Amino acid sequence: YLGLELDSRWNFRAHFEKLGPRLMATAGSLSRLLPNVGGPDQVARRLYMGVVRSMALYGAPVWCRALTRKNVAALRRPQRAIAVRAIRGYRTVSFEAACLLAGAPPWDL
Repeated sequence: YLGLELDSRWNFRAHFEKLGPRLMATAGSLSRLLPNVGGPDQVARRLYMGVVRSMALYGAPVWCRALTRKNVAALRRPQRAIAVRAIRGYRTVSFEAACLLAGAPPWDL
């Protein structure tokens, strides 16, 4: 569920290749529960956002030094998807605006 993929060079490329689709699948599943109009209140939306954040940041003290541009993109894609749903926004909202309105700092920080 939260596995950490290790490789011989400690660049965590395999970990982020598997993490990205897994986070997007979870964010997509939760997005179906969070319509833009109506649906759960803000407390439930922050809870769902916390679920995806916990999955993403599992093992972060180990892999934080291996963040490359590609790895950061793998983290930002699902964060934006779940933040847009948390703020009841649409897909045209930028990553920075969605994170700011959702009150969630970027995970790569």
